[in-house]
Amino acid sequence: MNIFFAICLLIRSLGIVWLYYLEFSSFYNQDDSSIRLVTNDWVKIFYANILYTNFDFKSLQQRIETENPDIVILVEFSDAHEEEMKDFFYENYPYMNRNSRSITLAGDVVFSKFPLKNVENTSLSDEWAWNYSYMTFQGGDTVGDVDLYVIHTAAPVSIENFEMRNHQLRLLKSDFQKRHSANPVMMIGDFNLSPWSYYYSEFTNSRNLKNALGFQNPNYTWSLFWKKIFCSHIDQLFISDWISVSNINISDLSWSDHRAFLFYAWVNN
Repeated sequence: MNIFFAICLLIRSLGIVWLYYLEFSSFYNQDDSSIRLVTNDWVKIFYANILYTNFDFKSLQQRIETENPDIVILVEFSDAHEEEMKDFFYENYPYMNRNSRSITLAGDVVFSKFPLKNVENTSLSDEWAWNYSYMTFQGGDTVGDVDLYVIHTAAPVSIENFEMRNHQLRLLKSDFQKRHSANPVMMIGDFNLSPWSYYYSEFTNSRNLKNALGFQNPNYTWSLFWKKIFCSHIDQLFISDWISVSNINISDLSWSDHRAFLFYAWVNN
C-alpha cells in the first residue's frame, strides 16, 4: 500500500512539474512574422543593468566599444560610472539623457547617436514616489521617430518593496495609457518581474505591446550572486506592432548580476 501511494505521489509530482514546464516554455519561441534580416537601416541597441557597485569600468567600456551600438541604455548608472567613462561617452554619443535617483546616486541613462527629443524624466509622485525616463529618438528617414521608455521598478525583496513594485507597475500602465503619441513604442528595463507572474499579466493586459524576448529560446536575465543556482527573467523588452527586432543576444556582463541585451530594431514604415 505504501508503494502504491508513493507511486501515485511521484506521478502527481511529475505532472505538476510538467504543467509548470509547459507554462514556462509557452512564453518562449513565440511566432513573430515581423522579424526580418538585418540591414544598414536597422538601429543597433545595447541595454544592461550594470549594477551600481560595478566598478569594472574598463570592461564595460571595452564591451560597448566592441559592439559599437547606436544607442546605449544603462540601468543603475551611478556618478562613479559617469566620472570614469564620460570622455568615452561624450566623444562617441552626442545625445544623452540621465535620470538620477537622489538616494543611491544611481539611475538610468541613454546615450544615443540619434537626436533625443520630448525628454521627460517622469516622476509619478505619491506615497511611493519613483520616476522613469521617456523620450523620442529620431532615427532619420529610414527608421523614423520611436518613443522610448526606460524602466527600473523596485526589487521585491520585502513585503513593502513587493507592494511598491506592483504599485509602480500600475502607475506606469496608467501613465502609458494616457499618452496618445502616434509613434512606435519601445519599453525596456529591469521590471523586477517575470513573464509568469500574475502581476506581469496584470501589467500587460489590454496593452498593444509584445515582449520581444518571447521570440527567443528560453533564457534568463538575472542570477543570484553571479551563480546560476537561482535565475529569473526580470528584464523585459516590449515593442509595439510597428517595430521589428532581430539578432537578440543575451549575454553575461562583467561584475553585474544582470545580463546584457544586444539587438537590432527597425520600424515598419
